[in-house]
Amino acid sequence: MARRKIDEINAGSMADIAFLLLIFFLVTTTMEVDAGIGKTLPLKLDIPPPTNPPVPERNVLKISANLNDGLMVEDKEIQLDELYEVVYSFYTANRFQNDADINMPNFKVITLNDCKVQIKTFQDQLILSPSSKYLKNEVAKWKTKRELCLASPDRAYKEIANSAIIRFAVQSKTSYGLYVEIHNILKTVVNELRKETCEKMEWGDYYDLRDDDPDDHAIIEKLRILIPERIIEPKIDR
Repeated sequence: MARRKIDEINAGSMADIAFLLLIFFLVTTTMEVDAGIGKTLPLKLDIPPPTNPPVPERNVLKISANLNDGLMVEDKEIQLDELYEVVYSFYTANRFQNDADINMPNFKVITLNDCKVQIKTFQDQLILSPSSKYLKNEVAKWKTKRELCLASPDRAYKEIANSAIIRFAVQSKTSYGLYVEIHNILKTVVNELRKETCEKMEWGDYYDLRDDDPDDHAIIEKLRILIPERIIEPKIDR
C-alpha cells in the first residue's frame, strides 16, 4: 500500500510577518530616559579682570546634599519641603524691612542719578572700545535700571546685592532625584517671585511673557534685574 503524502505548511511568509512585527514594536515602543535640566548659559564676554572684593557671609546661602541624601542649609539639616521658604526668605527679607535677619543678603537702593552716572561712564568707555560686548551689555542693563527708577514714585528701587548668591554643593553619591528636586525648588522660587512682581507692577502674567516679543523681552529683562537667578555649583565633593 502506497504511503500517503503529508501536505506541508508554507512558512515562506512567516519571516516577512515577523520582520513587520519587529519594525512595528521598534517604532511604537518608548524608552524611559533621564530628563536633563535646561539651562541658558551666558555668552562669553570680555569682562575686565575681577578685583575679588570680599563677599559678606550673609550674602551667600549655602545649600548642600550629602551621600545619604541629607539636605543641609547653612550647616543645619532641614527637610526638603522646608527649602522653599528658606530660599524665598533669602530673596525677599531685606527688601521689605531694614532690620532683617543677619543671615539675609544686603539690598542696595538704586537711584535715577546712579543710572545716569553709570550709563554715561560706560558709554564713554564704549567710544574707546566700540566692539566690547561687555560695555554694550552694561549700557543696556543700566538703561533698564533707569526705566525701573522712572516707574517708581521715589525714582529709586531696591536691588539685591551683586554678591548675593546661592551656593549649591552635592557629593558624588547624592541621588540624581534629590539633585533635580532641589534645582526645581530654586527655579520655582525665582519664577514665583517674578510672577508676584509682574502682578504688582501690572505687567501681566509672567508665564505668558515671550522672550521673542520685544515688549515682553523688555519686561523679562527688568524681572531678571529685580529677581536675579544667581546659583553657583562648586566642584562635586567626593
